[in-house]
Formats: sequence, C-alpha cells, structure tokens
Amino acid sequence: MLQIMLQKVVIVGAGPAGLLLAHYLLSRRKYHVEIYERRADLRLVNASQDRTFPISLQERGRKALREIPGLEEAIAAASVFCNGTKLHRKRGKARKFSRAAPILTIDRNRLVMILLQHLTQTYPAEQLIIKFDCACVQVDRKAKTVTMQPAQGEAFSLSYDRLVAADGAQSQIRDILVQNAGLQCEQNHVPDAYKSVFLSRLNPALGLELEPDKIHGWNGDNQTRMLMVPQPGDRLNGVLIFDAERNLNLSTKEEVLTFFQENFPLFGQLMSEEEAEDFLKRPVGRVLTIRCDRFHDGDSVLLIGDAAHAVSPSIGQGCNASLEDVRVFERLLEQHEDDWSLALPAFTQQRVPDAHALKELSDYSFPRTKALRIEFFLRLTLKKLLHRWFPQRVKPFVFDLLLDQDLSYSQVLSLSQDWINKVKRSAAGGSTKQSNSISRSKRNRTREKLNEV
Repeated sequence: MLQIMLQKVVIVGAGPAGLLLAHYLLSRRKYHVEIYERRADLRLVNASQDRTFPISLQERGRKALREIPGLEEAIAAASVFCNGTKLHRKRGKARKFSRAAPILTIDRNRLVMILLQHLTQTYPAEQLIIKFDCACVQVDRKAKTVTMQPAQGEAFSLSYDRLVAADGAQSQIRDILVQNAGLQCEQNHVPDAYKSVFLSRLNPALGLELEPDKIHGWNGDNQTRMLMVPQPGDRLNGVLIFDAERNLNLSTKEEVLTFFQENFPLFGQLMSEEEAEDFLKRPVGRVLTIRCDRFHDGDSVLLIGDAAHAVSPSIGQGCNASLEDVRVFERLLEQHEDDWSLALPAFTQQRVPDAHALKELSDYSFPRTKALRIEFFLRLTLKKLLHRWFPQRVKPFVFDLLLDQDLSYSQVLSLSQDWINKVKRSAAGGSTKQSNSISRSKRNRTREKLNEV
C-alpha cells in the first residue's frame, strides 16, 4: 500500500544535480525515483578524459552535499583541498592569492561516480531505477508521459507524477517547454573555446614541482590562458582557453610541445609527448550559457542546474549553483509539505533572480582587456587588505565575496555592481564581436554538441 502512495519522480540527467536531488527526494520517503541518462554508465566503461574537467566546490556547494550523511566525507576523500591560486607569468614572480576557506577540487567524473555509488548503495531497486544510454525525445505534459530513446532498441514511454530536467545546457525537456509551453530562454555561446589538458604536477628530471594546494593559472598572449587544478595522485587537470575564432593551427605533437613551451613555459615543461598527442585528438569545446524566465512548468515539471541556468565557467560557480538548487528546492518541499504546486513557483521566485545575477557575475567579473586585468588584481589585493583592517566598512572584492562569503548571488552582484558595469562597458566598447545567440525555435534549433565546463 505504501508503494502505491509514493509519488513517481522521473529525473532526466544523471549529473551532480540530478543525482543529488535523487538523494534528497528518497530521504524524504515519499517518492519513487527513476533516473535516465543519455551517456554511458561511468561504472562500466573507462571514462574518457575528453569528457571530464575539474570542479571546485565552495561552501554553497558543499553545504548541499553535507546534508546527506557521509556524502561530503566520501567526496573530500577523493579530492584535493586548495587554499589559494597562483598566477604564473614569463617574467617576474608569480602572484599568490590566498583563500579564507579552502576550496575542494575534484574531477567531474569522479564526483558523479561517488554520488552514484552512494545513491545505489543506500536505496534498493524498489525505490530507485537508473538507466543509462537513454535520451529523452518527447514530453506529453497533459498526459504526464515522457518518451525515451535507448542507444539500442525501440523508444518507450513512461508516466510520471513529477518530471525533473537535470539534463544540462542542451536540455531536451527545456527545449520542449520553449516550443510548447511559452518558456522564454536566451542562449549564447561565450566568446572562448577550450581544450582539456592533463599534466603531472612534477618533473623530477628538471627539479620542477608545482604546489599541491594551489590552483595554477597563466594568462598568455593573444587572449590565451590556462587554468590547472590539482587532483589526487600528483595530477593537474585543466583547460587551455582561447578565442573561439582563432585556429590554434597545431597538427603534430612537436608543434603542441613547442606551443606550450613558448606560451606557457612552466606548463610546457610538465607536458609529456603522450599528452601532446592526446591533446591533438581532443575536440574543441564551446560553452553554452542559458537564461530562463522561469524554472518550472505547472505543478509537475522542474528545471535545475545547467538546464535552467548554465553559465560561463570563468568564476567556477556552475556546479556550486546546481547543487545549491537542490538544497533550496528540498527546503521548499519541506516548507510546503511536498506540495509541488506550491514548491515549484516558490523555487522560480527564489532562484531566478540569483541565477540571473550569477550570469552577470560569470560574464563580467573577470575582464578581457589587459588594462582592466591589472586593475582587477590591484582591487583584489587592496580590498582584501582593507577588509582585514576595516571589516565593517570595506567589503571584499567580487571573487572573495563569491568564494569566501556565504552570500546569495544577488547580494554579491549588488555589492559588486560598479565593477561589473565597468567590465561590461569595456566589453561592449572594446570588441565588435558579438556572442552567437541561438534561436530555440524548432525550425532552426541547433544540434551542435557542446561539452560542459
């Protein structure tokens, strides 16, 4: 009898947000959860480095993990804690920026694996079904059915009481709501492209060893930059970021090695010939940003994470915001006694302003011009010092507000609005290139695959 009374929740997407939401819902003992993921099961295949990237978790993301017993501890055991950032350069000493609170850094696939293992070990098959290699292809909102297409075999339909779109920036459910339910959604490519890079932190032959508790960055020439994040086992995972309209023109491993040694000498000394060959094979990634006017439809459909508000990875908040979504929604379910007709519009009302603020912060916190980058670091250093001396009168700079303070994104934007406006004016006046806006109509909807960052 109890099983019949459980609400059936179908979650499309087995990324961090979808898996954590399943944890929360099942812990409430009022739901039966089914999860469908278009990618393969990471437990059964060797995860390709092409499809993963490092994630930094700050307090807002870790707070969401912490409420599931043992989960934060399991993730921390597979992570590295970083207490600051070190920016390297060709001439002069590297700049160090310390953090008031350490940042937990973990590979995205490793994070998903731990969430998945913890979930399946906690809940039996009677409460939880997970299927991989299944893509959502259609939703009937009136009948409350969703159609799934497996990688092999025929499509099938299933019913739901509640449907959750946790299927990332390329969300099929969100696109259906845009086409059929009047959801307003703005989508853009950021101007940058990227390629993943995997290095050792050590080169004993050269006596080279990068600090294991720092995120390492380098601003190169021609609008190129690198960000490398420590991982367990003396590894560095990160990205080379460059203008999307620029062709790197690298076709051999020798050219790759020369490129890194000339533009990022320190990282070039850590790159092996094998990594140079692998780098050539990896696809160029683009980042799609999402801005929606609401995060729900009716009393039964919820959008969370990148499906609702994908942002530029420039300030490392995408995963943190997605995990925070889950915690906020669970609080609303508790407040409204699991009445989704009340919890869903309350979620939109609370999270949309923060998501829009996060997009502004992600797009304009870090400037693209050299002059403003110098001002950025001066402000960062000066405000850190003044805040230490006059904590009631001087607020930290935007990055410290995001990483070290427990403030909403709307509050951070309000406190940083002057700087954000300055960077925005610079971006508008200093470049004639516009972001590539993508129409979401069915006629010209893009089918381009974009990697998440």
